[in-house]
Amino acid sequence: MIGVVEIPGPESGVDVFASGLLLPVPATEKNTILLEDRDGTDVKRLTASAVECRVGGKTAVKVRKVKIDLFLTDARFALACSKHDKGGGWVGGAGMMITANAISKARAAIRSRGKMLVGQVRYPWIQTVGSSPKDGWASEEKLIFHETTKGGATTLTLTLPKDVDSSLIAAEITRRVARYRLATEQLDASTREQLDRLAEAQPSDAVASGGKERYFTIPSPRFVDEESARIAPSSA
Repeated sequence: MIGVVEIPGPESGVDVFASGLLLPVPATEKNTILLEDRDGTDVKRLTASAVECRVGGKTAVKVRKVKIDLFLTDARFALACSKHDKGGGWVGGAGMMITANAISKARAAIRSRGKMLVGQVRYPWIQTVGSSPKDGWASEEKLIFHETTKGGATTLTLTLPKDVDSSLIAAEITRRVARYRLATEQLDASTREQLDRLAEAQPSDAVASGGKERYFTIPSPRFVDEESARIAPSSA
């Protein structure tokens, strides 16, 4: 999910695993998060210029024209943005509808000091992961996730740089989702067979929707909550 949270100080002794079940724990450096053991060592870092989160069909978070850092790990897809609040945007917490921020730019800057917009999609949560490639000079590459929270069906959409192929990123995320779930869950034969295929997913395997988006569907996803967030290798 996505929300604005306090940045813990170096003396806090925060438990990254326990504190980051629903939202990542931000690091003190700009646009960074604290990594967990289960994130592994093959962490890919990308950027986005916009993020939108819709819950139950309504916009909960929408931030545009900012630099958002993205983290593709062995256990989750995460994002971090330090300069998220320009005095007229939206601010909110995980799985909850948020309210308009009418504060002035000066006061917003003071209030946001020591906070960061962070979000994540843990792999057991993902229902579909999709891409929407640019189809002209003015269009944009987009990465799209669907999951289910206590607020209802949730969609997270990120706008990627135009020189990044969103279909390649969606396929890699799908492979990592499948491999993570195969390694951490007791699965029935049908679900295991589907995940085995997805563990080798290529962009051409994605299925077109009614529009230009193409999706990979993940079998038997989990509801977004702390219990499902704890699904992890025994070493985590």
